[in-house]
Amino acid sequence: MLMWLTLVAQLALADDDSSFDHAHTKLTAFLDGAVDARGVDYALLASRRDQLDAYLAGVQEVDAAGLSRPQQLALYVNAYNAYTLALMLDNGPPRSIQDLDGGKVWDTRTFVVAGQPLTLNQMEHEHARELADGRIHAVVSCASRGCPPLPSRALTSSGQSAQLDAAARAWASSNAFTLEGDTIALSKIFDWYSGDFAPARRGDLAEVEGPAEAALWFLSSFVDEATRDKLLSGTLSARWQDYDWSINKR
Repeated sequence: MLMWLTLVAQLALADDDSSFDHAHTKLTAFLDGAVDARGVDYALLASRRDQLDAYLAGVQEVDAAGLSRPQQLALYVNAYNAYTLALMLDNGPPRSIQDLDGGKVWDTRTFVVAGQPLTLNQMEHEHARELADGRIHAVVSCASRGCPPLPSRALTSSGQSAQLDAAARAWASSNAFTLEGDTIALSKIFDWYSGDFAPARRGDLAEVEGPAEAALWFLSSFVDEATRDKLLSGTLSARWQDYDWSINKR
């Protein structure tokens, strides 16, 4: 019996890459004090570049095969954000991420995650989005003012749903939408990735349909009661915001 228990314990350790910190503490330490609602302090992050490189070294070597879904989601979200910050630091930073590679940097460059070369688009669309719902868009940031605000802490597997909720609330209170009388201006993210938000739809709303309707239902879960009533009143018409690709620099 003792030998069997020992074997089980050894197999469990073999399936878990215990050398990797799934709390992503190095990334959180790198971000500490450099990210808030105003944006990102790139000068401060540049002074800590060795911390980012140390974190990414672990990201490159972790074995993803034995990770739980929450651990995988945290890995790919944090890798996307960390590599995006590295890109910005390596290039100045530029006035806009779209200044890099003719606006195609999400597909032109590869970065190693768990031993696999991936583009930023592959990290987001082939991995992170496959593991989450519409809240995923509140935790990935493309270093632009039109993006949801970059979270000030790394995503972790522990308490992950609460973290995603908090990020969605932060997005809803910043640039996910603006109300202008009876018109709501929605982030283009709700249009570009409409399928991710469709499950949030719980009924018909007058004046809006399709991606805009799904966006209102999604947002209604992350705003105060008065705003929720306004979003679901059936009196709003919708339009899409112009996307701001300027750097999210504070």
